[in-house]
Amino acid sequence: MATSSVADIDAAFSSSYRQARERFRAAATQAGFTLAEYVNDRATGPEGEVLVTDMAVKGPADADRVVILSSGTHGIEGYCGSGCQVALLSAGEFDVLPSNVRVVLVHALNPYGFAHKRRVNEDNIDLNRNCLDFAAGVPTNTDYEDLHPVLAPEDYGLRPAHWDAQVGEWIKARGFPAFQAAVSSGQYTRPDGLFYGGSAPSWSARTFRQIVREAAGSARDILLMDIHTGLGAFGELEKIGLGNQIAIERARQIWGSDVTNLAGGESNSAPVSGDISVPFFEELPAGAQGTAIALEFGTVDGVAVLKALRLDNWLYTQVEPEAKQDLQKAAEIKATIEAAFYPDDDRWRVCVYELARDAVRQGLSAS
Repeated sequence: MATSSVADIDAAFSSSYRQARERFRAAATQAGFTLAEYVNDRATGPEGEVLVTDMAVKGPADADRVVILSSGTHGIEGYCGSGCQVALLSAGEFDVLPSNVRVVLVHALNPYGFAHKRRVNEDNIDLNRNCLDFAAGVPTNTDYEDLHPVLAPEDYGLRPAHWDAQVGEWIKARGFPAFQAAVSSGQYTRPDGLFYGGSAPSWSARTFRQIVREAAGSARDILLMDIHTGLGAFGELEKIGLGNQIAIERARQIWGSDVTNLAGGESNSAPVSGDISVPFFEELPAGAQGTAIALEFGTVDGVAVLKALRLDNWLYTQVEPEAKQDLQKAAEIKATIEAAFYPDDDRWRVCVYELARDAVRQGLSAS
């Protein structure tokens, strides 16, 4: 197993979706993985490029255990996930696998958001709020309804300070926990708003279901690690346990007692409806056990992250497409959202890679 230098790790992280995909496919092929691709026919990249979710598989088809490592559920966060995947491949972390284990790497689950450097998909949908049974009804979020005119006004990008002050007044009156729950738990009524869950399963949600079915095969034990950024202190990792209490306890046996319980309100994240662990658990083979965590890497403070999301939402929902090309503020907004979810800092990249490597090793060695 190779030792990774700072230069090696930095070289695994990319500046565009096209570059990230090329590096991932090359590294996976070099490491002996078999590639499959899922083409998103609903959108293209910023230069008209085809958008693809790639899957790389290594290990016996009849493996008892499957370890899935996914990136790009939240688009722009895929730059971190992709970098970790490529660095792990290049360092030889998957060269020798336990005989009963198959490894599945899912690259750019939300390729539109990845390519356009947005957190959401081509329909402004947050994939981690989209994976639910819409026929059974969606959660209501009346607090978001009250906040929407303040969070996503037509002129936010032109007068952010005014609307930031309005948010501050709401928090002062109701408290930050209530604000976080109102904003980020998910909403299903405002397609032009933040954390929109959609009105039907998105292409990415349907694709992930298909990937889980294909990846799991006849395995009896399936692990999912989904890489995220944007919550927590700079370079620190929160291991967020997903699923019911039994699954949480399994996650703690594998990754440690510091695994938090998302549904139990222990996480830096507010509890959410419709995250990708829902189809993961639903698509497991009959009788198989599943364990899932989100590897959440911190970047900047929460206020800065929210402001970046609001600016990005304004740019894509309130500014005409042809005007974006001439809007000087557009470049500033893209720089702001990159800083919030993909810091240009070698120390951060080394830190997140090493933490991801340790989590992957734990997942591979779990019995």
